[in-house]
Amino acid sequence: MTIVHCRECHQDVERHAKTCPHCHAEIPGESKLLLAAKYALFFVILAALIYVLFNFVGG
Repeated sequence: MTIVHCRECHQDVERHAKTCPHCHAEIPGESKLLLAAKYALFFVILAALIYVLFNFVGG
């Protein structure tokens, strides 16, 4: 369980909570689109590194 601080009341809140249990402010999380973009970028960089590695070894 990861704890974050509420931006409004600065109390400890579980990271996956939708709202703060103390002041009921909305707790923003990572959107699914942002998470997918991070994974896509990771795999693009990984593929580029593998491509470069095999081109230097084979060539």
